Amino acid sequence: MKKHLYPLLCLCMFMSSLPVMAASVKKVAPADTVAKLRPEVRQVVETVIKASGTFNIEAVTDLYAPNAVVADEQPPFSWNGQLAGVQWINSVQKAVKDFKISDFKVDLQRIKTFQQTDEIVYLIAPVEYTGLVNGEHFEEQGAFSFVLRIVSGKWLIKSQAWVPRNGL
Repeated sequence: MKKHLYPLLCLCMFMSSLPVMAASVKKVAPADTVAKLRPEVRQVVETVIKASGTFNIEAVTDLYAPNAVVADEQPPFSWNGQLAGVQWINSVQKAVKDFKISDFKVDLQRIKTFQQTDEIVYLIAPVEYTGLVNGEHFEEQGAFSFVLRIVSGKWLIKSQAWVPRNGL
């Protein structure tokens, strides 16, 4: 696929999740929305972002819902199911190896955009990936959109999509 098709894929995935999010939002009064991101949700997101820089698949094994969807710019571009996070981390590791990126690091920046209820959270996590390619500085900025839901008393990722800054 051409690189310019990735933003279209992300937009389509986002648009397909809107009816589910809209249905959830209609049931919630504004008073049910809190002003601070839940610490347990923040912990899940921080764990996933950190694991994407260290390739720690064990850290993400139990963080995705059975019907989770993950989208990113590495082939095959989309992963589904409870192991979607593991498969995504493996694809990130393969991309780093294929592009010969050394000193690969990830920086999760301040999460400022989110909506949450007692059962569901939508958030945007700005992220910066850096490293060296052939001795030259490499940098990619963008953001992940996440939807997390309570499943059997635990916050799990329902959807995760990457949008690079140059795709906006």
